[in-house]
Amino acid sequence: MTFDLTKPITFELEEASLARAEEWQYLIQVLMSETDTFLVASTRDGDVIPEVSDEPAITLLLIAEQGTVSQPVGIASIENGELGMAILKQFQGAGLGTNLVSALLDWAGVVGLETVWLDVQTDNSVAKHIYEKFGFKEIGEEVILTLPSSRVTALQRMVKQLNNQGEK
Repeated sequence: MTFDLTKPITFELEEASLARAEEWQYLIQVLMSETDTFLVASTRDGDVIPEVSDEPAITLLLIAEQGTVSQPVGIASIENGELGMAILKQFQGAGLGTNLVSALLDWAGVVGLETVWLDVQTDNSVAKHIYEKFGFKEIGEEVILTLPSSRVTALQRMVKQLNNQGEK
């Protein structure tokens, strides 16, 4: 499916579900072909089985719609307090990342998370700006990481304390 970028496209957020599993798996494959940092967490943490957590988790899909065409063009999640997101390159720069972060933080507040965090590449000024706009603060030292592509990158941990008094 392709979009006519000369015509209006609308965007909606929906929680990832099995109904769109094939579409979002394809989205992940495309995102992985567009960037070598999509799976930074697995590279950062090694090939270990993640701990089972009782913390709430969510994955949201950013759905683009135009006429009868509807497909995921972005994905965002919070799991174990870690926020992550990715948007197809052709849809970047339109404020969609800001909308995704806002939706995730709203959800985190509703479910009572006290803290959310992420790792951002130090040279990704656009992403850093979005996170700083939402009150994320850098903590700790930069971590140098070699990605599966053999590219070396520097990551900075950013944390946001949520104000959830009385919302649990």
